[in-house]
Amino acid sequence: MENIFNKIAQDTTKFNLGDEEGWRALYEPLYNDAPANVGIFKNEHYGPSERNRLDIYYPLADDTPGKPVVMFVHGGGFFSGDKGWSEKCWANVGNFFAQNGMIAVLANHRLVPHVVYPGGADDMQMAREWIFHNIAAQKYGKGSPEKVILLGHSSGGAHLAMNLYAAGDPKRTPTAQIFPPVAGVIYLSVPFWFDRTKPVRQKVIRQYYGSDSEEVWGPKSALGLFKALPDDSPLLNADELPVYIGSVKWEVKETADATVAFFNAYRNRSKPLGTLPMFHVLDKHNHVTNVLSIGTTDTAQADRLLEFVKSCVAKADKRADASND
Repeated sequence: MENIFNKIAQDTTKFNLGDEEGWRALYEPLYNDAPANVGIFKNEHYGPSERNRLDIYYPLADDTPGKPVVMFVHGGGFFSGDKGWSEKCWANVGNFFAQNGMIAVLANHRLVPHVVYPGGADDMQMAREWIFHNIAAQKYGKGSPEKVILLGHSSGGAHLAMNLYAAGDPKRTPTAQIFPPVAGVIYLSVPFWFDRTKPVRQKVIRQYYGSDSEEVWGPKSALGLFKALPDDSPLLNADELPVYIGSVKWEVKETADATVAFFNAYRNRSKPLGTLPMFHVLDKHNHVTNVLSIGTTDTAQADRLLEFVKSCVAKADKRADASND
């Protein structure tokens, strides 16, 4: 791992278009072959688009019902990325959670220029509803629709946030404030807000939001939607929806600034007042290597995520016990 850490420290926050492939190539040899104790269903349809597909990873030897479920959404700047970036990546994420007794659902979504706001968020809603209605089936590992943790990296996390915080847009009327149920949400290196001066980002903003004017896209961004949530929203309650915000030592400026802005917005609106989300800055890593490290001998990020997921599951169990009393 030291050669990778040295390369990360050498590049610091440099992350240009195409750099992600170089980092993936460094991590590919570190992943084990597909484990024999993990079952996989690939390319399950959750919606009408060709991109509305899921991969499900589940433990083969465990027939226990009610397993926790982690839904992972890849990044890619809104215009690229895939649940199967390669044969082993992002299978590293699916295999990791399945080998820890959970079900992992890896979701694709539509990409710019073939989707406009709020299409990415709508895809997240359809994927979550697919999990709610199907994941308890034996063929998918007997997951619990009440113990679903959402895990979004980069733009994938932005789509999850724009889905969860839909009530912040008066033109979007979610049928329920949180449906399907969510036991917790993990945001890793997420652009809750954008730097419109970056040429690539400016183009994507125009394509997705219809304009690169901040007056247009700002209120529809993940941060803008969160700030506009109704005061009685359960999404503001840290006990009802635990939130983990993850960053890295060498984060790109846009995402670092957006992460701090979201952290402060959450602190200002959270209930009980002033409650902080779980916040962690991963040492030695950059914008993409935090997720690439999952399933390798570098367990710093994976251990943190697993600990948070287990805490969310414990809270879900406690709520279920209380409702049954």
